[in-house]
Amino acid sequence: MSDSLVLIGVKDIRKHTGTEMLRINPTGGGDTFQLKQWWVKGGVSTCYTDATVFNVTQNGNMVKLAIASSMSTNLNISVNDNFQFTFSNFNEVNRAALFSSTFELIEEYVFPRISGGKVMTVIPAGAAVRPIVANPVTFTDGSGAVTGTYEVGETVTITSAPYSGGIGVTTLSNILQSSTDGLSPWTFVTSSSQASFTYELVVGLDTKYLRQSTQVADTQDDNAPHVNNGAAVGPVTS
Repeated sequence: MSDSLVLIGVKDIRKHTGTEMLRINPTGGGDTFQLKQWWVKGGVSTCYTDATVFNVTQNGNMVKLAIASSMSTNLNISVNDNFQFTFSNFNEVNRAALFSSTFELIEEYVFPRISGGKVMTVIPAGAAVRPIVANPVTFTDGSGAVTGTYEVGETVTITSAPYSGGIGVTTLSNILQSSTDGLSPWTFVTSSSQASFTYELVVGLDTKYLRQSTQVADTQDDNAPHVNNGAAVGPVTS
């Protein structure tokens, strides 16, 4: 899942690539919402700011992205899985915020004119919880493989199975395994976090069969990785 667009001024949308972000108008009319300044904590009086607001929907979950905008605003916005936003090419914009569908503050975004560096994400005390979009790991286009000449001293290439999805942080283990008969048990030889790597076959692997095992863990399932095992190849000759 992903979407991107360019906001010009308070309502002009250009280069929109998807359907997840939808600019909305207040029920009372007009192009911008009058929102309480989310960066002001406490105080005697309540101050408001004009904001361009988007409904952002992923797999039936919705949040609201608010941009403290003006007629001079120019901003590239992109969103990836689990409502992870990226901002670039910003002009005349200082702040933005992510709200729940009922305008409960989830997190704030402070732009370089104020932060003095990169766009800074601030999670205030008592913040609402960001919805987690179910997007489990799915293996696509077959299994991984071990390719090359299966002979001691030769270099083989270990390529992981392609996959998509994953909730939160996703970690790949591209594993080379060996077996005496190509059936079981399978023993760990070496691994990499890269989708493809090379390995020189060493003495001790002669007569053994090889296979690639792709194991993908994410934030939700880090104790039970998703596994895709490739076909056995070999045996390795001396």
